[in-house]
Amino acid sequence: MKALRIAVVGAGAIGATHAETITATPGIVLAGIVDPFTAGETLAARYGTARYRDIGELIGSGGVDAAIIATPNELHVPMALELIAAGIPILIEKPLATSLSEAMELVTAAEDAGVPVLVGHHRRHHPVVRRAKEIVDSGGLGRIVAVSATYFLSKPDDYYDVAWRRSAGSGGVFLINLIHEIDMLRHLIGEITSVSAVASSAVRGLDVEDTGALTFTFDGGALGSLIISDTAAGPWSWDLTAGDSPRFPAHNVDSHRIGGTEASLTIPTLEVWRHQGERTWTTPMIPVRESRGSSNPYAGQLRHFSDVINGIAEPLVSAREGAANLAVMDAVTAAVETGRAAGVRFAPGTDSR
Repeated sequence: MKALRIAVVGAGAIGATHAETITATPGIVLAGIVDPFTAGETLAARYGTARYRDIGELIGSGGVDAAIIATPNELHVPMALELIAAGIPILIEKPLATSLSEAMELVTAAEDAGVPVLVGHHRRHHPVVRRAKEIVDSGGLGRIVAVSATYFLSKPDDYYDVAWRRSAGSGGVFLINLIHEIDMLRHLIGEITSVSAVASSAVRGLDVEDTGALTFTFDGGALGSLIISDTAAGPWSWDLTAGDSPRFPAHNVDSHRIGGTEASLTIPTLEVWRHQGERTWTTPMIPVRESRGSSNPYAGQLRHFSDVINGIAEPLVSAREGAANLAVMDAVTAAVETGRAAGVRFAPGTDSR
C-alpha cells in the first residue's frame, strides 16, 4: 500500500509533536511543514521535508493526502475551509474553532463536501481513558452520581508572550486547556446539559482568565465540579499525571475522581475503591488498581486518522463532537458573564445550523 502523505500546518510545540509522530509511524510520511516563519523552515529541515509558506502552496504542490492543523486557534477554521475545498482530510488541534457558530460553518462545509474532519482530543486515545471508559460503561461503579476534576499547573510567564494566547476569544486557560476537560467529561460521563462558572484573571491581569471554578449537570443526573488554573503550583492535572507527553513530568497522583453508587474511580491512577463489606460509610474501603497498558496517544490518534482516511473507521472525535465541546464552552462564557447557570442546547447528533 502506498504511504499516506500527511502535512503539518504550524511549527509550534504541538506541530513538532505531530511531525515527530508522523516520522515514527510506518506507512505514513511527513509531506511537509506549512508555516511562514523561521520555525517552519527549522522544523522542515529537521525532518528533511518540504516547507510551505501557506495552505495554497501546499495544495498546489499536489504532494499531500491529508493535513494536521496545529496553528493558533483563530486560524483553524479559515485554513480548514481551504483544505476542505481541495478535498483534503484534516485533523484539527483542539479547539475546533473559537465559537460554536464558527465551528458549525466548518461542520457544514465538511459534511457537504464529504471530507473527513477530526479534532485533536488525543486523550481519547490514551490507554487510561480507554480503560476508564470501559469501567464506567460496564456498570461496575453503579449509577454515576458525581465527578470531580482538578487542573493545577504553573505555566511560565513567557508562555503568554504569544499574542493569541492572551487574547480574548482565542486564548486563556479555558479555550486552551478547559476544552480538553470538557471533551473528557462528555466522553466518560455523558452530555453536559448546564454549566455554572466563575473566572478570574487576578494573577496575570490579562484579558483572559488564569483560573476558573465550574459545576456541570449531566443528562443522566450526575453532577460535576472542576477547578482549573494555570498559575497554581501543583501536580493535580492530567498533563502532570498522565505521562502522555515527554515535555511534562508525570506525578503519581490523580486528577479526576468519578463517583458511583457501588464504587468510585480515580484517573489516571485507575484505582477502583469499594467497600470491604456492607456499602455504608462506616465500612472500610480498599482500592484495586486496574491495568492501564502503555501506548502513545498521539500515535494512536494518527493511526486512527489514517484508518478514517482509508475508510475503515469512523471518526472518534468528529467535527460535530468538536462543535459539541464548543457548545459547552459557549455555556461557560454565558455563565461567567451573567453569574447564572447556562444551558447547553446542542448534541453531536443534531443539526444546529
